[in-house]
Amino acid sequence: MKKLFALIAVLALMSFAAERYIAVKFTEPQLNYHWKNLESVKKLVDESNLPHAQVKFILKSIDSLQNDIKKTARLDSAAVSSPKK
Repeated sequence: MKKLFALIAVLALMSFAAERYIAVKFTEPQLNYHWKNLESVKKLVDESNLPHAQVKFILKSIDSLQNDIKKTARLDSAAVSSPKK
């Protein structure tokens, strides 16, 4: 009985520690389009009249998103269609 409770406890703890991954797929042109938009937003915010702390927060948020995209982005060759004859 103790082993059963220990097993349940371990499984419960592991379920809270596990990370979830979400896969979002973009075509290369879509990703490039959104990347350029993020760069444009960064430039506009940097040149705005917003308080410095808000500008820093926005820029750090966008940079964080872009860094995560860079780390996890990979080309899915299986999704590339073969040329039609």
